[in-house]
Formats: sequence, structure tokens, C-alpha cells
Amino acid sequence: MVQRYLKYTVAATAAQRSSYINLAKDLSAVNRQLFRQARMYKVKSITLMDDDNAKYVQFATAGDTWAMRNGVKRAFKRWNEMNKQVLKDQPSLKARWNDFKLYLSANHRIAENGGGTGTGGLTVLPMESPEDISSNNVVYGEWDFSTFESPDGTSSVDGYEVGILGGHIGSPGAYDYVGLIQSYGNARGTVNALEPNINAAAASDDPLVNLLDAGTQFDEIAENIIQEGDRPPYAMDEIDGEPVALGEAYVGASANMPEELMFAELNSSSVVGEGLQRIYNIDLPLGVLRMDHALPEGGSTNFTIIIEMAEGPYKGIHSESLL
Repeated sequence: MVQRYLKYTVAATAAQRSSYINLAKDLSAVNRQLFRQARMYKVKSITLMDDDNAKYVQFATAGDTWAMRNGVKRAFKRWNEMNKQVLKDQPSLKARWNDFKLYLSANHRIAENGGGTGTGGLTVLPMESPEDISSNNVVYGEWDFSTFESPDGTSSVDGYEVGILGGHIGSPGAYDYVGLIQSYGNARGTVNALEPNINAAAASDDPLVNLLDAGTQFDEIAENIIQEGDRPPYAMDEIDGEPVALGEAYVGASANMPEELMFAELNSSSVVGEGLQRIYNIDLPLGVLRMDHALPEGGSTNFTIIIEMAEGPYKGIHSESLL
């Protein structure tokens, strides 16, 4: 038995603003049980209702890539290793509702901390919260995001939080936020920028390569074989001709699509019958949803979002672990 339907009221104005919804936190508060953060949450449908003003609402979340999943798993492993240093001798210290909680992005972190100015000067609103039919919002308990405590090669402790997307905020010894995709990319071995790593001119002129060459055909064929497809179809250690760290080039890191990926846009208008729209079957990493909204024609309006969670075996909803 679980409450699978969650209603939100979102305030839109002429200026583009971002709102965030954290389904793991909201399901926990509404159902009075812990829904863990580091999971993939399946949403059956998202319904937008409003016919007051013409507007747009864009929906986005993290991409479901192997780098995203491996970055989350790696961070969870390191978080456990850190905690075990203390829990090994003092296991009773572990809090009952202890959970690995991480952000979707730096903008999500801003929203969870009351809103403010996000990347590119975008206004990030405080977190949206579920409400009843009379617009009474749910009352939350505690929802603390995990802190990593590291000496970081300095004489003091560096405490920082982590999220899936974007680059790091701060510097060694003074980090505030660490992007897990970028951290994962920086720390792992990968393929060479060129495969095969070879001098094409020297190889094509090799005597044995040209043993049966009656002209220059073999040289041209050899160079084509070596050079066509010798670079991967994704960014490596340079972007637009400028060198970057390997981790920065991963999709979701600081130099390559660092923010949430858009998966839908709904447009409402004042025309009767066009004020209700719906999208279906969305997978949300961490259960965190970003909504960008604005009224290009000016004014302001409140619109309603109803989220229906898909049914499944995880406490009554469909959700798989990312760990």
C-alpha cells in the first residue's frame, strides 16, 4: 500500500525559472517510510493542468548512461569505505534512517537549500513540495544529503557534498560540491585519443605494406584504413580545439552538457480544452525532476503538476537501485 499520486503547484512568471521535485524525499514524507535516494524511479505519467496563460514547461533529468551509473556506484563505495573507518569499532553509531543521498546537480543543491541564482544566472526556486486538494503542503522530517569528509592532503578536513552532473565547486582542500561523472572520468583509465596510435605516413610507406603495390594505391588505402575511424565518436581530451581533462569531456561533466537533459516540453494556452497535457513513462535518476518554465507573453500563473508513480515491487512502486 503506497500513495503513488503527488500533486504540486508551481508558480510561473515571464522570466524563465527552474523548479525541482525530489520524489524520493516526497514519497518518504507522504508515506512515512524511507524511499532511498540512489535509485531509478519510474514515473507512469506527468500531468500538467492550467489554462490561464500561454506558457511552456520543459522537463529534464540526468541521462541514463553507464558513466552516470558507474559514477554513482563509485561514490557510494567510497562513502561506505569512509564510514566503515568509524563503524568498524562503533557500529551502534549508525543512524536508523542513514542513507546515501546525493544531488542531481549543483542547481538541485541550490533548490534544496532554499533557492537562489544557478548556472548562467538562472533563477532556481526552492524545492516544490506535494500538497492536498486544498493546497496544504506536506510537512517534512529530516532529509540530509551525504557529506564526504576528506583530509585531501591538507592539515584540515574538507567536507563536501556530491551530485551527478556538472563540474566541481571549490578547489583541493576546499571543495563544496563534487560532480560524480566528472570525478569518475578523471579517475579511470580509458582508450587512447588515437586508435591505432601510429604514424600514418610511415606505416603507409612501409616496404612490406607496399610489397604488391604497382603504384600509389596501397599508400592511399593504408592511410584511409588507419585514419578513418581512428578517433572515438565522443569527446576525449579536447573540445573545440582546446585541451580539457578527460573527466570534463564526459557527457554530464563541466565541459560537455553539464546540466540536465530535456526529455519533454508541454505548452499550455488560454484556449479551452488545451489546458491539460500529459507525458508518460519516464525514468528519473534519484527521482529528481527539473522543470524550466516561463510565460513568454508576460504575466504570471500557477500551474498544477500531478505525478503518478508506476506500480512495482519496491514499497509499492517501480524503482531499481543504482548501487
